[in-house]
Amino acid sequence: MANKFFSNIWFRCISVLLVLAIVLGGTLAILNDVLYVSPKDRTDRAIKKIYAESKDYSIILDVDNDDSSINTAIEYDFGKINKIYTVGDKNSGSYDTLFQTTGYEGYKNGTITLWVQVTHSADGISINKVVLESYDKQTLMGKLGNDYYSVFLVDITDAYKDGKSFTTDSGNDLSNPVSGATYSANAGNNAVNCVIKYLGENNEN
Repeated sequence: MANKFFSNIWFRCISVLLVLAIVLGGTLAILNDVLYVSPKDRTDRAIKKIYAESKDYSIILDVDNDDSSINTAIEYDFGKINKIYTVGDKNSGSYDTLFQTTGYEGYKNGTITLWVQVTHSADGISINKVVLESYDKQTLMGKLGNDYYSVFLVDITDAYKDGKSFTTDSGNDLSNPVSGATYSANAGNNAVNCVIKYLGENNEN
């Protein structure tokens, strides 16, 4: 009777599935340990993505890092700031603030997330680099190189003090006219405008 039970097709199927579950479960557990990326590693990679080398930094805000003093995004009507790092020594007279921001109101209500490198020096505050991190529903953005963001590389000392912002319309604000990509440009503008808004609110100099 016992031999008949063990030779039953259902028993063999269940046995195979059980062995597979044990083997795959163990493999996944091992891979999880091997492939795990700590919050610090993610931050280090982000810094290196912008600067092409490792840099000393301190965390001001990071929604993905429980070790940061602030881990809740700073929300505005037009976007949000997900991460803020100080890169370099603030006492040296020249240092960077690195932001990861998400701009709203893009094409089909999509979003664009950018890294924005802001340099503080005796000459003022300027945006020195803008790098695309990700986007939602903005299919055009994947076809544009980093040269597309060169319009943002300007001195913003007076802009944030005067409450100016980037816009696709000409006028008193910081102009960013982009034909054929107005809505996507709008989300990109809003991502950078989060930085300007933050600097104005915090009286950066």
